[in-house]
Amino acid sequence: MNINTDNNNYNSYKNTNEFEYNVISILQTTPFIRKRDLIEKLRTKFKKTRGYSVENIQRKLYDMQGKGILLVLKFEDLQQFGIKDEDKRSCYVTLRRTEEILSHLDSVINKLKFNNPIQQKMALKEIEHYGQNYVLSPKQLDLLVSILKTDDITLIEHILRILYTYIDKKNIEPANESEIIDKLKSLLDRFPEPLTRHTNLRTHIIYLLGHYNDASVIERLKKDAETLENLHDIVHDYESEYTANIIEEHREELYNFEEQLRLDGKDDPAQFIAEIRVRSLINLGMKEDPFKDNVRGW
Repeated sequence: MNINTDNNNYNSYKNTNEFEYNVISILQTTPFIRKRDLIEKLRTKFKKTRGYSVENIQRKLYDMQGKGILLVLKFEDLQQFGIKDEDKRSCYVTLRRTEEILSHLDSVINKLKFNNPIQQKMALKEIEHYGQNYVLSPKQLDLLVSILKTDDITLIEHILRILYTYIDKKNIEPANESEIIDKLKSLLDRFPEPLTRHTNLRTHIIYLLGHYNDASVIERLKKDAETLENLHDIVHDYESEYTANIIEEHREELYNFEEQLRLDGKDDPAQFIAEIRVRSLINLGMKEDPFKDNVRGW
C-alpha cells in the first residue's frame, strides 16, 4: 500500500484544509504518535507559518477529532493498538481510518484459524501489507505459532519471518513462551540442515531459539560441526546477538568440544566452533572484532 506520496495524499484528502493535510501527511508515515510529539513536530516544521502556535494546533487537532478525521487514544486504549508506553498520562493520535484498517485486519486474522493454506497465506500477506498501520497482539502471535505444525514449508517460512520481525523490530512476543519454544525445537528437528530453496528458514529458527536462550542451539551447533560440510556457509546462523548469550553460557562445554575435535585431527570443525565462540564474544561487546577484513583462519 503506497500512501506516502503527495499525489496520494491529495487524492485521498482533497477536501481538507492545509493544516489538516499537514497532520494527515505526518500520520501516514507515523501512524501512531504521542499527541505532544505531534504538536511539537508541527510547531517546529511550520514555525514560519501563521496558525501553528501550540494553542492553535491543539484547537485544530480537537476540530479534526470532531470531524472524525482523527482518533485520540488514551492510556487504556494503547495495548489494543500494540503501543507500549508505561506513562499513564500518555495520549496518542492516529487517523480514524487506521481504526477501520484494524477492524478489517481483525477479520482477516480470523481466517488464520481455517485449516486452508491458501486462506492462511492470503491473510499473512494482508497483515504484512498493513504492517506500518497494524500491530498484532501477543495472543494473535500465539495463533501464528499454532500454525507452525503445518507441512507447508512456504507457510512456515512466512510465519517465522513475521515472528522474527515482531520479536526483533517491534519488541512484541507471543504470550505463550513455552509453546513457541516447543514449536521451534520441533521445527529444528524437522529441518536440521540448511535448505536449498528456503534458505532463511533454519536461520530464523536458530535465531529465535537463541532469543529464548534455549540449549537446543548448542546441540545443533555441535551436530553441525560434526556432520556438515562447508561450515563457513552456516556461520551466519549462529552469528547474532540472539545466539551470543546461550553460546557464551556454554563456554566450557564448547571449549571441551573444540579441544576434542582438535585431538581427533578435525581441524575445520574445531575452527568453526572457535570462530562461533569468538563472534559471540564480539556481539556481547567482550572482544574486539578480528574479522573486520573478512579474513578467516580456516
